[in-house]
Amino acid sequence: MNIAFVSLLVLIAAIFVGFFRKMNVGLIAILAVTIFASFIGTTDKEVIKGFSASLFIMLLGVSLLCAVGITNGALELLAKKVLRLSGGHAFIAPIMLYIIGYGIAAIGPGCVPALGIVAALSLPLAKTTGYSSTMLAIIGEMGSFAGRFSPITPESALIRELAAPQGIQGYEIDVLIYATVTTIILAVAAYFWFSRSKKSSAMTEREDIPHFNKMQLLTLAGFTVLIIGSAFFSRNVGLLAFAIGIFLILIGAADEKKVFQAISWSTLLMVTGFGMLMNIVISVGGVELLSNGLASIMTPKTATAIQGLTAGIMSWFSSAIGVVWPTMIPTVGNVATSVGISPVGLISIMCLTASFAGLSPASTGGGLIMAAASSDPDFDKEKENKLFLTLFAVSAVCLFVLVLVALLGVYNILG
Repeated sequence: MNIAFVSLLVLIAAIFVGFFRKMNVGLIAILAVTIFASFIGTTDKEVIKGFSASLFIMLLGVSLLCAVGITNGALELLAKKVLRLSGGHAFIAPIMLYIIGYGIAAIGPGCVPALGIVAALSLPLAKTTGYSSTMLAIIGEMGSFAGRFSPITPESALIRELAAPQGIQGYEIDVLIYATVTTIILAVAAYFWFSRSKKSSAMTEREDIPHFNKMQLLTLAGFTVLIIGSAFFSRNVGLLAFAIGIFLILIGAADEKKVFQAISWSTLLMVTGFGMLMNIVISVGGVELLSNGLASIMTPKTATAIQGLTAGIMSWFSSAIGVVWPTMIPTVGNVATSVGISPVGLISIMCLTASFAGLSPASTGGGLIMAAASSDPDFDKEKENKLFLTLFAVSAVCLFVLVLVALLGVYNILG
């Protein structure tokens, strides 16, 4: 049997085993690549080479700094103060929550911390505005789906690392524009759909929000230094984030033990472990076989839509940053060349569909919304089932709309 084909079977098996056993796919991938490499005669040195030290430093450095901001309350307090700018007008609240999701994701943490913050804020804000907490959480998460493609986020770092070996460059701003415009349009649609059952029109409660303390201000200053240093002075985001985070811990801005507990080690293992398996799959021709297979059923008109649909369906059952993008983005160069289209549209649609599929309750975004809603004393089993179906339906509708728009060629305009 063709080794390239077998490597794809191993890849698929790792994803399915991780999903059905509810285990970290990165750990399954490390087990799979160790066994598979032994069968095909690949050395341990070659397997270990697939572990991306630069990506690990990037992810861990940003995660460390974000953990400081989360554990000392700086990011949450910033979000609440931004919400206060609504000035008592309820209709501003969804806009503010979108901006919070976008801003927190964009300044470095990426999507997951932003998802958690907007989901947590949605319930208390819903009680003071009369809006649906589900709507507010969805709109806030849509903001984070766009902000995650800022150049200094872990998501952008991963996509750059996957695209660079294929010679794909200059797509970053296009992806950010596509993501921003798409999420704003879909957020507006969600607002009009859910606000049909809005109960009131004005803020009725005003939470007493404390002032930033000295350490929280220093933490926010640290994020500012990260943005300036990486954007204008070409400093490595991971190393700079490490340095700032360690300095903040050193001066007592956060408790070291709590910071390490707040870091998502499972995500780090998922991304880097799956990367080790993908490195072997690429080296034996598995990705080339996959991209050739996709290209064979694509035309210039359908290529972007098919690529987006594939990424979206995969993201319903697995992580975008840990599984979907490491699997699909390496196929972009070959598909684009074979079909005769720009790779920008292919990358853009995969970024979007994999993100919006995350609204599914089986994925991170939807799961956080479910968890936030469950903190409401009135949240019973009936409401839980209804929310589960609502989130899955929203995810499916968004995926359908994105694929339809891709068929119309919208995501190839800038490319």
